[in-house]
Amino acid sequence: MKRLLLASLLAVAALAPAEVIFKSGFETGDLTEWSQTGTRGQNAKPGNVDVVSDIVRSGKHAVKVTIHPEDVFNARQLRAQIGGPRITVSEGSDTYLSFWLYMAKPPQDRDNFFYWEGAPPPRYNNVMTWWVEPKPGGSTLIKYGTGNLGRNGTEWEADFSAGKWHHLAMHIHWSEDAAKGKTRLWFDGALVLDRNLKTKGPESVYFCQPGIHRSPHAASVDTIYFDDFILADRLEDVQMK
Repeated sequence: MKRLLLASLLAVAALAPAEVIFKSGFETGDLTEWSQTGTRGQNAKPGNVDVVSDIVRSGKHAVKVTIHPEDVFNARQLRAQIGGPRITVSEGSDTYLSFWLYMAKPPQDRDNFFYWEGAPPPRYNNVMTWWVEPKPGGSTLIKYGTGNLGRNGTEWEADFSAGKWHHLAMHIHWSEDAAKGKTRLWFDGALVLDRNLKTKGPESVYFCQPGIHRSPHAASVDTIYFDDFILADRLEDVQMK
């Protein structure tokens, strides 16, 4: 009887539908899809964050994020961001997320465009960051690093072309142990990183804020477009379609 019950439970679990936890293509024409994601935006006002229809990856809308020298967050940082999903993680849990990004022109400064950060208690803890930055010769690099704004080391970098949409997908296996945690990244459909890394601190809640975050202040104006965010519980839902 116990074996029969166990088999029945496993069969039900296998048939349980996969869940798309959060999805946004900005097709509402505004930011209402982001109103309940659990974090607040920074300078998410017209001129900084605009839903547009001239440059889109799919559908009719995307979001355009522009940072200016006056977009001050504090004495050391500039920010123009929207509040992304807040997720509960535990040692050994997994997160899958993907989105598309576009820059019409190469960045003039380092632009951190996505990160995962732990929420209190006991403190805010930025554990990983993705950014673009100018490359000598006039081209652009995209990079991923661990620790606060990548200060623990750059784990991946590649050339980033302006004037085209790029797809970024991630699988984060959360662990405070560098031998057990893992980051897998796909860039434009290709697996570009599969490495054991420390991916979390002691926090159990993490959030993201897509946009542009600079530290320290920089005087230039840069713009990034985003489209088609998907946060899900399985890899198939976030891989390149």
